[in-house]
Amino acid sequence: MPVSLTTRRGELALPQFVPDATRAVVRGVPAASLPAHGVELVLVSTVHLASQPGTSVVKALGGVHSFMDWAGPVVSDSGGFQVFSLLSGQKGLASVSDSGLSYRFSPKQRFRELTPRSCVETQLRLGADIIYCLDYCTHPQAPAGEQERSVALTIKWAAQCRAAYDQLLADVAPDQRPKLFAVVQGGQDRALRSRCAQALVELGFDGYGFGGYPIVDGTLVDEVALVADLLPADSLLHGLGIGTPDNLVAAWRAGYTIFDCTLPTRNGRRGVLYAGLDLDADRPHRTVRIGDERWVRETRPVDPACDCQLCTRYSAGYLAHLFRVEDTLGLSLASLHNLRFYTRLTEALRKRSAP
Repeated sequence: MPVSLTTRRGELALPQFVPDATRAVVRGVPAASLPAHGVELVLVSTVHLASQPGTSVVKALGGVHSFMDWAGPVVSDSGGFQVFSLLSGQKGLASVSDSGLSYRFSPKQRFRELTPRSCVETQLRLGADIIYCLDYCTHPQAPAGEQERSVALTIKWAAQCRAAYDQLLADVAPDQRPKLFAVVQGGQDRALRSRCAQALVELGFDGYGFGGYPIVDGTLVDEVALVADLLPADSLLHGLGIGTPDNLVAAWRAGYTIFDCTLPTRNGRRGVLYAGLDLDADRPHRTVRIGDERWVRETRPVDPACDCQLCTRYSAGYLAHLFRVEDTLGLSLASLHNLRFYTRLTEALRKRSAP
C-alpha cells in the first residue's frame, strides 16, 4: 500500500481525506481555514464548474487554485458520475453515445457534450493536479448488456483520454504534469471488473478509482475490495464517495488511501458531529447531535480531544446556541470540526501503516 503521493504541488502522506469542494468551495468553509484543520487536498466537480462560472472564467481568474484561494493540490473528477445521476433522474437530461456523454442540468438549458478529449482539456484548463479519465458509470443492478457497454466504453474512453493527455502535455516536464487517474467499472460482475481493471493497467495510469455506489445499506459493497484485489498492490486507490468513518477504515484495510465524501460537511450543517476517535473500538467514533437538549448547558467542548477551531475555543453549549439562533457561524464551525475529525482519523491510520 503506498504511503505517499507526489504531486506537482508537493508530497502528501497517505491516507488522505479529500473534502468535496464541488463548486470550488467547501460549502460554508473558507479555504484559508482548511490547512489548520489538516486538509491538504480538495476535490472539485468538472461539470459543475464548466456550467457555472465556466472554465474560461476560472482560467481567466488564474485557475482553480487562485479562484478559490487554495495553495494545495486539487483533484478534479471527470463528470461521469454526475452525468450518471442525471441519466438516473428526470428523462431528457442526459444521454450516452460511443463518442461520449451529453447532459444538461435542467430542461431549460442547452446540452453540453463531454468527450474523452474535452474531459481532459476541461480539467487542464481548470488547473487541477489530479485529473480523471471519462468513464461510463452504471447502477450496480443494471442489466448485463448495459454493464458490458459500460466497461467497453470506459476502456475505450480511457485510451482516448490517455492519448489526449500525452499529446496535450508533450512539452510539459513529467514532474509538472497532473496525475491521471482512471475509474474501474463493471457493476457486480467479477469478470467484467477484472477485464476493465486489466485493460486500464495495460494503458498505464497514476491511480485508479472505484466509482458508482460504493456503499449500500450503510456498508461497503464487495466490489470495493474486489477492485483493490484486481489492481497491482502498489496502486494508488481512490475510494470515490467513501464515506462514514467506519467505511473509510474498512476501505483503508482493503488497500485504499484516498477518500472523498460530502458527508462530514453535510452532517456538520445538520448539527451531526463526530467525536471520540478510537481505532481500537467497535466503531471509530461516536455521534453528537447538537440539537439534543443535553448540550444546551454543556460547558465542555464537543470533543475535548479535538484541536479544531470549535473545540479549542467554544463550548458545546455555545454551538447548540448558534444552531438554535440559526447563525451560519455554527454551520461553519461544525463543518470544520467534522473535517478535522476525518483528518485526525487518516493521520491515525498513517501511524498504523507506517513501516
